[in-house]
Amino acid sequence: MAEQTLMRLLKTVFPHLKAESGIPPWLFPERSLNQAMDAVGDRGLLRVSQPLRIADGVLASPPDPLTISPAEWQVAVRQWRPLGQFGLVMTAFVEVIDAVMAQFERLQPAIDPMIICRSMAVLLYAPLVDRGKMVTEELAPVLGGQANQPVQLILSYAAAVVRGDIPTLERVYQCILKYSGWREWLSVLQEEVLRCRLEPRLVAVTPPPATDLTGLLATMMREDMAYDEFGNDPAGDSVNTLLGQR
Repeated sequence: MAEQTLMRLLKTVFPHLKAESGIPPWLFPERSLNQAMDAVGDRGLLRVSQPLRIADGVLASPPDPLTISPAEWQVAVRQWRPLGQFGLVMTAFVEVIDAVMAQFERLQPAIDPMIICRSMAVLLYAPLVDRGKMVTEELAPVLGGQANQPVQLILSYAAAVVRGDIPTLERVYQCILKYSGWREWLSVLQEEVLRCRLEPRLVAVTPPPATDLTGLLATMMREDMAYDEFGNDPAGDSVNTLLGQR
């Protein structure tokens, strides 16, 4: 029951979270993320939530998503403390991930790309949960940033990857490994991502230079046709690769 409740809540709240955080419409398309959640499954989502006790409060007294109006969801989302950071860190992630992944082959003799993937996952998620404060405070001086500016930390880490700063990358990972909850979360996350064979698309459509609705729809149709019957995009960014498939 808890497993199914978590899936329903995530699918219901994400559109409101995306809208209220200012994420552009073409980033993180809902259909793609819903497909990814379906592929991971109810049990997988619950497993990922447990090491950091992410959903404990919600699952202790779960609301029925069908009984909550859109206006009530908007109010609830606006009261979520990390909302101001959510859109910023998600957008920063999309901006740097291509450059980071492009370094994997070059850096592999010096550092396992899995370490980079795990560190990026923590930098992305830590600002959004209560248990992330301690780890971001420890990572900030390593990356020359401030704990309350997570976008700066993501960009700084990506820059360290691009320039091949192995000592900094190793220090970041060693800081993360000090925290048992984050170690366990990364292990479970990696297992579930590798088990999930669907690769969700992070960008739905390239934003048009002008408000040409006809051109926008045509672009969306062409991009949809580029996907195979399972929703995979052979040429797109691979979240599976980011979280450890390389």
